[in-house]
Amino acid sequence: MRTILLTFFATAIASSAYAQEPDKVLIRVKYAFSHMHDIHNRENYYKETMVLIAGKKASVYLSYDKVLQDIQTKEVFEKQTREQANVKTPTFSMPPKKRPTNSMEIFYFADAHKFIIKEHLGAFYLWEEKVEKIDWNITSETRIIENLNCKKATGYFRGRNWTVWFAEELPFSSGPWKLVGLPGLIIEAYDEDSEVSFVFAGLEKIDENAKPLADEYKYVPRMGSSNALSDTKIQLPTDAHTFKATPEEIKELKDLQKKDPEKFFKTQMELLGLGGLQPVSKGKSSPVPFQMPVFNNPIERSMP
Repeated sequence: MRTILLTFFATAIASSAYAQEPDKVLIRVKYAFSHMHDIHNRENYYKETMVLIAGKKASVYLSYDKVLQDIQTKEVFEKQTREQANVKTPTFSMPPKKRPTNSMEIFYFADAHKFIIKEHLGAFYLWEEKVEKIDWNITSETRIIENLNCKKATGYFRGRNWTVWFAEELPFSSGPWKLVGLPGLIIEAYDEDSEVSFVFAGLEKIDENAKPLADEYKYVPRMGSSNALSDTKIQLPTDAHTFKATPEEIKELKDLQKKDPEKFFKTQMELLGLGGLQPVSKGKSSPVPFQMPVFNNPIERSMP
């Protein structure tokens, strides 16, 4: 492991290095995401509800389940803050998570032809990826999905043959995950091996003249994705704890997280200015064991 891990991140450029014009939120679409992680256990699918928040020129795709968890966490911290307003040294406890969720957020900027990926690995990291043009074949087949007139298109992307259904009446070039570039919002998508699917689970159209909602949490700032459903603009985070990285550096971090959880935790806490903290599990001051699930079937079978 290169010694630059800590020194690089300590001097990393904040997310303003990826400055993009904010785009007004016009629609939120939910998808039932299903992914067969293990090719040796083909009956077991990882499932999660995801959400695409889109405007005319930008979108962000993230876990809806994580948004709800972050909202709950923010509410708990808000309550604890109020209850300990006069306590000299307040203490806080995290609500238990009911299930793991995906921490990755995929920002898509159509005019710039790029994705900016945000991921939580102790601190938050951003890295850039060029949009790979998908050679979509738009067919004559049509289908109605929840009162939306959809057209069928097929295309090859990152090692999989995809079938998608898109709605021209929703003039957004976005879609779930990294499936973009059609003359209408992608409503559903699945690969030919039935290993990955994004099934339409509802949408909400947003008034273009809608005003930002008042923040009900006056004592606690944004936590994770807790503001995702109330934000009226799609924009990258600009806080001091979000850092620029490269895909190679992210891979190094994930390898370190797997091979040496204690060192990984220490590195991230030092980066965040919390070097004195120790990971604890069930009251014991020992590193939390990091258990990787079986994952041998990535969505991206090939890279550009």
